[in-house]
Amino acid sequence: MDKEAPVFDYTAENIGTLAGKAIADFEADVKNLADLPGEKRTFANTVLAFERAVGNLSEAVNIPVILAYVSDNAEVRKAAQELELKINQYSVDIYTREDIFNALTGYAAKNEKLGEVESRLLAKTLLDFKKNGLGLEPRKKNKVKKLLKALVELELQFSKNLREVTDSVEVTEEELKGLPQDYIERLKKTPDGKYTVTMNYPDYIPFMDNAESDGARKRLEAVFNNRCAAQNLKLMEDAIALRRKTAKLIGYPNFADYMLDDRMAKNSATVMDFLGRTWAKLKKKGRKELRQRAKLKNKKTGGADITLNAWEWRYYNNQLKKEKYALDHEKIKEYFPLETVIGGMFGIFGRVLAVKFEPADLSVWHKDVRAFSVRNADGSLAAYFYFDLFPRDGKYKHAACFALRRGRELSDGSYALPAAAIVANFPGPSGGAPSLMKFDDVVTLFHEFGHVTHQLLTKAKYCKFSGTSVSRDFVEVPSKIFENWAYYGEVLKAVSGHYKNPAEKLPDKLIKKLIDTKNMDSGLVYLRQLFFSLLDMKYHMAKGKADTTRLYGKMMKKISLIPMSEGTHPQASFGHLMGGYEAGYYSYLWSEVIAADLFSVFQEKGVMDPETGARYRELILAPGRSYDEAGQVEKFLGRASAEDAFLKSIGAA
Repeated sequence: MDKEAPVFDYTAENIGTLAGKAIADFEADVKNLADLPGEKRTFANTVLAFERAVGNLSEAVNIPVILAYVSDNAEVRKAAQELELKINQYSVDIYTREDIFNALTGYAAKNEKLGEVESRLLAKTLLDFKKNGLGLEPRKKNKVKKLLKALVELELQFSKNLREVTDSVEVTEEELKGLPQDYIERLKKTPDGKYTVTMNYPDYIPFMDNAESDGARKRLEAVFNNRCAAQNLKLMEDAIALRRKTAKLIGYPNFADYMLDDRMAKNSATVMDFLGRTWAKLKKKGRKELRQRAKLKNKKTGGADITLNAWEWRYYNNQLKKEKYALDHEKIKEYFPLETVIGGMFGIFGRVLAVKFEPADLSVWHKDVRAFSVRNADGSLAAYFYFDLFPRDGKYKHAACFALRRGRELSDGSYALPAAAIVANFPGPSGGAPSLMKFDDVVTLFHEFGHVTHQLLTKAKYCKFSGTSVSRDFVEVPSKIFENWAYYGEVLKAVSGHYKNPAEKLPDKLIKKLIDTKNMDSGLVYLRQLFFSLLDMKYHMAKGKADTTRLYGKMMKKISLIPMSEGTHPQASFGHLMGGYEAGYYSYLWSEVIAADLFSVFQEKGVMDPETGARYRELILAPGRSYDEAGQVEKFLGRASAEDAFLKSIGAA
């Protein structure tokens, strides 16, 4: 079955029975592990047996759980979310079991000589148990277990609330001035002739970028940054408190240090130094950019305001692009029909990485989903890949790579073929035109496709190290490096073609402008990134109760230079801090520094160079977490990673 494509034909009823079966199978897999006499323990019957049991459990429930985020059936989503809750809580049980922990420590005490990857697997597995309270006296351990289970519930409820957002704002035809016709035609009309703008990105972002009505943008931003505030504000603050208690019980000074113990950065001091150093280098550029946009605002309003509000900065940033560079992204998107972009992207990265993506008639979870077989240069089947690109009710609201199946060596020596999907919310066809992508959408697609290549081209032996299962502060490296290709003329030619005349590629003058404007707002963009990263660290380094709203407002103004709108609670929809990036948002910036350094080799050798692509595939993508990430980067570069290439790439060197 692990060679065949995944299937998605689950009903709410059979999802409801999966938890019991998966848990029973896991218990059967580990039954003998704990009872083995110490002298009979080996890597295979102890460490590998546990690793395979965990991999089998994950494989049994992974796709049904993902249906909570992508199914169009509300009952299936509900059953899948309940399954996710049960399995996540059972995972806490697994990693707080004394019998399994004692078996692993008993084997470790034998000090058998292991290979590099096997030694790493044992060490990482033992650390997982330590971070779940093993090694503590029973009362503390049980308290940690209770806290971790409570956290699972809070995090899943937060995510569910965000997926089910139905907030919208009604606007008049006059308030749509500045928006393109295809956008207006997509909007639903109310009985009294108004238009409904939802909180989905294809509605929200273009409106904030283009709507001339300051009042309408202000209303929309207020609703957008108050999504789920009534429920999620408390959930986040409760989660931060539970995380703080967990870290203290296990012996870490704060939750940030608890999380960072297993990351490239190692501790909060390293992260804060990195963020502070980067902030110091970007403040000047950001302030200059802010003054330019405020000047444009005052020219339009006749005022003398040096502030850009949260509902203004995107609009005046976009106006400056149009004024200074004559760059109209609504016109540019006509050259980026979705199908043309996808075909071009497959061609470019297929050449660089020596793979081919072929449309395939496979099981899918929704009629809009498209499936592909991924083949190596010799024609052998490497993986399966899926696109789910348009918004719908109840679906995940952002863009992400979902790992459907992780590559790993099976007990019979064969290799499970990995499978992954890009789940996104790009604008669908409208007004007689196909789905057209803004340039930012193209960059987003490249970003997520970078994650896909990491997931699909893995050669990791163990599930724990497979694909994107790397340190959180390394996971964004393959996605960030792929964004760079979007700023090369030959690439933009390959992924473009006017929707009315596919042979008409993006003109050279527009390509030059896109490249020239890459860093026109990099100061403000990266100050915003720094704000999110520092906010996350402050939340998770706090010694006492965190007032998340007060801290958000104070730091947003200080770091990003844009004040938080009064009465809003943006942290209530900050899904990353409840869904895997808690005490880890800095990872985007950290990874981007590494990615820029890696890309400098492609720049030197040629961005389409298959030889460099082969080395990148071998040293960065294939190992997953099998080896130390910094060591693999050093092998690729021939030296340790540095920040120079990143600062140069954003115009801040």
